[in-house]
Amino acid sequence: MNNNYTRQEIEDQPGVWENLINNPPRLEEILDKDNVIFFGSGTSHYLALSAASFTQHYTGIVSRGLPSQEIAFFPEATMPDRDTLYVGISRSGETSEVVIATETIRERGKGNIIGITTEIDKPLARLAERSIVIGEAKEKSVVMTKSFTSMLLAIQLGVLSTVNPSAIDTMKDEFSRSSRKILTIAEAWAKGEAKNNYKEIIFLGSGPLYGIACESALKVREMSASTATAFHSLEFRHGPKASLTKDSFVVILISDSAREEELKIAKEIEDVGSKCTIIGYDLPLSLSEFLRMILYMPFSQYLGYYKALEKGINPDTPINLTRVVRIEE
Repeated sequence: MNNNYTRQEIEDQPGVWENLINNPPRLEEILDKDNVIFFGSGTSHYLALSAASFTQHYTGIVSRGLPSQEIAFFPEATMPDRDTLYVGISRSGETSEVVIATETIRERGKGNIIGITTEIDKPLARLAERSIVIGEAKEKSVVMTKSFTSMLLAIQLGVLSTVNPSAIDTMKDEFSRSSRKILTIAEAWAKGEAKNNYKEIIFLGSGPLYGIACESALKVREMSASTATAFHSLEFRHGPKASLTKDSFVVILISDSAREEELKIAKEIEDVGSKCTIIGYDLPLSLSEFLRMILYMPFSQYLGYYKALEKGINPDTPINLTRVVRIEE
């Protein structure tokens, strides 16, 4: 079984992050816009959710993260009639829904289109007015790992370099100190948890961490064909909590803003007999929830990887998936 690509791509992340932080892109187009819409499919949609939360927090500009299909097929319901910055996200640069959405924006939109990708000579880069291409985040695996964190970091840095450059220095120092250490912690944790036969694995996150929670659940589901879902942290009380059993495993990506309530939820989960782990509670980090969010990802990436190995699945080529999703003509 060849399962080395995924592991290597997870471990490549600190190096790619360091290079990006040392050479941050810019998103000057954001400064004169009324709205920002990030869009992508699958992992890139979850990236868009976190990018939108981050962008509105740092700029005050109304920002949304949407699945590409909503723009592609429901433009009247999703595209505002105001000057908007559209940011399309696709690792391959040729995901069908992203391409269709970008074409729709060119035909009907008012504003600019920026592409975020790892491939320069693909439809997204050609259709966008400008692209941020992170070539060192290219992957051979089907499942996105370093491309997700690197494209999200590129957006974060693009926003910060435009509106708050001093925050990049803070990130640079912390990432240099902690990123490789966090990968070591994450791998040890994931190896242990992957041996457990949980009925379901649930990730909870708030604010900018909700997109990270969704992507975390997707990583575990994609790589290991396990039942994994995600919810906003406090929304878990409003129905999803009903399915908890002693075979459930809940992972809370703890935030600063909702910390006290999230700790209460952790206790409620344990009180019904389910296992709960809090990620971020004791990590060696001084960054805010908005600046540290990609550092949560190695935990689920490694969990998906080791869970796949436990189940005899090759994490490089998971069941029923292809590297690029195209709509058949």
